[in-house]
Amino acid sequence: MATATATQKKSYAARLGVLAVALSLVTACLLGGTMAKYVTEVSGTGSATVAAWSFKANEKTDTFTVDLAKTAYTNINNTGGNKIAPGTEGSFDIKLDASGSDVAVDYTIAFSNLQNKPTNLKFYSDKDKGTEISDLANAFTGTIELKDVGTAVTKTVYWDWTIGADEAANTDDTTDGTNPEAMTFDIKVTGTQKEPVAPAA
Repeated sequence: MATATATQKKSYAARLGVLAVALSLVTACLLGGTMAKYVTEVSGTGSATVAAWSFKANEKTDTFTVDLAKTAYTNINNTGGNKIAPGTEGSFDIKLDASGSDVAVDYTIAFSNLQNKPTNLKFYSDKDKGTEISDLANAFTGTIELKDVGTAVTKTVYWDWTIGADEAANTDDTTDGTNPEAMTFDIKVTGTQKEPVAPAA
């Protein structure tokens, strides 16, 4: 009897083992079925092209010089050569060039730090001397639109030291010429990217 009981126990154990394995397989299949889902992975890359910037004044990106005497219309040989005096006048150009720029440009031309300017010497924005540049700190302002960046913009500054029309003017001229010192001034040309705007809806 003991042997039969032991055999039965082994038979039960074997059956339980087989049942456990079967249950494990079924559970694994069921779990695998419930966790299945659609999966798609998509990769991408990003890039951006940077707009070019280009701005020059009188073909320079750093400094340029202007000598009023060398820009005079009138014959200045009677002034000792390459010097200005009452009765001289002239003009000079400031050429703004944004060729190659991919953005529109706002510009300002400013004069500052005028030293030893003759009292009666004045600057104008037109050849007929009808419009004096009274605000030299903002002599010229404007915009080179994107469609026009390939075309240079030239701003002409006219200057005139008119011979005194009265005694006071003559006195000023005489004072300026008695102990003359070199006239100097600074020109600052600034080009700034025009602020972008959103396209119309």
